[in-house]
Amino acid sequence: MNEFGIKVNIRKRMGKEEAKKLRREGIIPGIIYGSGEETIPIKVDNKTLLDLLRKIPSESTVINLDVEGKSKMGIIQDIQIHPLHGVPTHIDFRIVHKGETVKVTVPIVLEGTAVGIKEGGLLGQIIYDIDIETTPMNMPGKIVCDITDMKVGDKIYVKDLEVGDAKVLHNLDNVVAEVVIPHVQVEEVPEEEVEEGEVQEPEVINEKKEEEKSE
Repeated sequence: MNEFGIKVNIRKRMGKEEAKKLRREGIIPGIIYGSGEETIPIKVDNKTLLDLLRKIPSESTVINLDVEGKSKMGIIQDIQIHPLHGVPTHIDFRIVHKGETVKVTVPIVLEGTAVGIKEGGLLGQIIYDIDIETTPMNMPGKIVCDITDMKVGDKIYVKDLEVGDAKVLHNLDNVVAEVVIPHVQVEEVPEEEVEEGEVQEPEVINEKKEEEKSE
């Protein structure tokens, strides 16, 4: 398991106005909670948090939380992002303990270039993440799936994924990815329209001839 960590501090003051003040100062408010744990209001430096988010494979990655000198293991349970500025405005960490099983959503990452693409096929990914249940020490940040040997018509199912000791909370027969031949749909012109088009041209010519005669 990769080691990722972040230092957080306990918030002494609560309320919306205090949270707004913290954000103006580049500090993000949040909470830490977990089974059998006391909920702790925290604050974390915005730049430090952004650096962590860039490094971790996914939000299900186990993170070492330094809460004013006390070490805890946690995962990101929820993170709120500003709709316009795209920066975090609040974060929730959930404490996890060694030995306990945790249900998390893990992203599926396809690696390689499928042989079927060189044959003219298209790769389609249907499922981008799955729910699993595992212990914090065995929790993968992502599930990598090699698609190099996939030919046209080949499919990868959930049951084909390498998840280690984790329990998959998903239908094992669901398709994760497949290589298919692209279908070009040609729109057929109704016969009635073709006939009308063929009739229109002689009518215009006849009209011109009649005009010439009258002249």
